[in-house]
Amino acid sequence: MHSSSPLPSIGSDATVPKIHAPAYTLSGGSIGILLVHGFSASPTELRPLGEHLHRAGYSISVLRLAGHGTNIDDMARSNAHDWYDSVVAGYDELIARCDYIVAVGLSMGGVLCCQLALDRPLLGLILLAPSFAVNARLFFLAPYLGLLIRHWSKSPESIAYYRQHDLFSYPSMPGSALAQLYRLIRRVRPLLPRIETPCKIFMGMRDSTVVPHSGFALFRELGSRRKSLALLPNSNHILTVEPDAARLFADTERFVSGLAALATTT
Repeated sequence: MHSSSPLPSIGSDATVPKIHAPAYTLSGGSIGILLVHGFSASPTELRPLGEHLHRAGYSISVLRLAGHGTNIDDMARSNAHDWYDSVVAGYDELIARCDYIVAVGLSMGGVLCCQLALDRPLLGLILLAPSFAVNARLFFLAPYLGLLIRHWSKSPESIAYYRQHDLFSYPSMPGSALAQLYRLIRRVRPLLPRIETPCKIFMGMRDSTVVPHSGFALFRELGSRRKSLALLPNSNHILTVEPDAARLFADTERFVSGLAALATTT
């Protein structure tokens, strides 16, 4: 999800063509990196980071969440349980050919990866602008608005942003799916103190979708003993295509290599 306004306007997707943004894997070493994209988005937004980590020798799986990367009607029929099932299925497929898994989640993907950290063994957890604090004044009404409004159209600026970076994303968000996102965040956030997985958080200080300073609260709430927070001064929400992307890629690789070194010596 990417937005430059407090809440998108009401609209319709009657003329929106189908898109095709499939999941993909890249075989590498015994440590697997599971990458989970954001709300209404697709695997394309994590491909640059995935390819970078693959060049560093890791096995990569960039999954596609249920209802995403195909047609807006598919997303309207999906829910948070379907999205999480996609994450678990991706994990199970990757752990079958790797010894350890590091989960990387962007935006809503970060929320889903936090849930995964409670349910499956992870070597590490990397959260890219996790959407625990959505920057929309009326977001708390999502469960009610979702009953009344079929689609929320994204702003023209948001749509142009995705096109500029060759990213696949729906031009609007189903009201029912927004309600599911709200409930997902409400369900997972109280569980953060139970997470013990080593964690690295990245926040873009120019983020218009997630409140940038929410990273500080997230850092405090996580139960992980080994955790750190990195603030990217020039970045909006999709951190993998922003001006600070090179720093993000290098810091992520450094974090994963540190985890790998510990895993292979214990």
